[in-house]
Amino acid sequence: MAKRKSFFISTKKTPDFADVGAMSSAPSAASAMSPERIAALKELMAKPAAAVAPQHAEEPARVDTLLPAHHEQLIDLDKLHPAPDDWNFFSRPQPDQYALIFQSIYKYGLWHPCTVWEQEDGSYMILGGHTRTLVYHELYEVTHDEKYLRIPCKVYQHGQITAPTARRIVILTNIAQRAKEDSAIRVRCYSEMARLEKEESFYGSGVDVNTAVSKLFGVSRSTVFFYRRLEKLIAPLLDAYDKRQITQAVANMLCDLPQELQEYIYEQRYHLLMDPAMRYVMKKVTTKEEIDAIIKGRRKPREKFEYLVATKIAKPSNFDLVPLAVDHKEVDAFKEFLNQALDLADGLSDHTKQVIRKMLQQ
Repeated sequence: MAKRKSFFISTKKTPDFADVGAMSSAPSAASAMSPERIAALKELMAKPAAAVAPQHAEEPARVDTLLPAHHEQLIDLDKLHPAPDDWNFFSRPQPDQYALIFQSIYKYGLWHPCTVWEQEDGSYMILGGHTRTLVYHELYEVTHDEKYLRIPCKVYQHGQITAPTARRIVILTNIAQRAKEDSAIRVRCYSEMARLEKEESFYGSGVDVNTAVSKLFGVSRSTVFFYRRLEKLIAPLLDAYDKRQITQAVANMLCDLPQELQEYIYEQRYHLLMDPAMRYVMKKVTTKEEIDAIIKGRRKPREKFEYLVATKIAKPSNFDLVPLAVDHKEVDAFKEFLNQALDLADGLSDHTKQVIRKMLQQ
């Protein structure tokens, strides 16, 4: 059996991923996989896999528009090493996602080669394809098939690209596979690309930075501008934007406030009461008291002769009522759980999902 080095991908971003073994050091002669892990992978390999479309077909096209690779070749796994964590800042695949990738590669082969950069010492840095490389390591350990000791790669020669361009490629290859990542990742992608554009102009000094970044990602300039502005938003408010608790207009408005006032707004849950009509008065606020006054001024007092009218309606025969009671301290976590569950609930109609989402926004 061929000897090889251990392949390691950082677990800092997803420490719980080690539970399924996919984020631990890849097996080697010196560090073998656990029998439990091997058994789990063999069970996965035995399952039938549905036909799948080519994974992330936009990835090679998007990267090639930046700079085509010099050539393609099979490269020994021992010669590959991951890009630094500060280059590849994306979250790792969840266990179920990794299982799908593993099964797809085993059943159908590799749809797209990895992207690597040749180093002075003859090794290759992985710019795109960290998970695919890890799958090859595990497939070799389980099957002992030597075809998994080498993996197809698109190769950038050592002098063909610079470090800033290599970092661009890492971002482009990963964002193509993670289109649904949270806004924090998109903010970092656009901001990092803008920083790299300033460091080494790819489109020339006469091109606006936001325009250059928009060309690389294939999005509008206004999209890049907006996400770069979101970098000013504190993490809890950015998370609220991701959960659709605040609109794009409100998020944009909050970006102009200092961190202290943003934190106060979040602590008081004022962000849930804001609307775009406040943007003009919010531009002038400098104190917490002014924010209190604005929010309280938006709350309509109860009219003296207001009536509460109740009525009864017949429940549709194909509907059931589902009463729920949730600890008020856990409401946000419960709403987030339901929103995520709705995305995966194939058995629910779009109408039912829409009704539930409206209820969650109350």
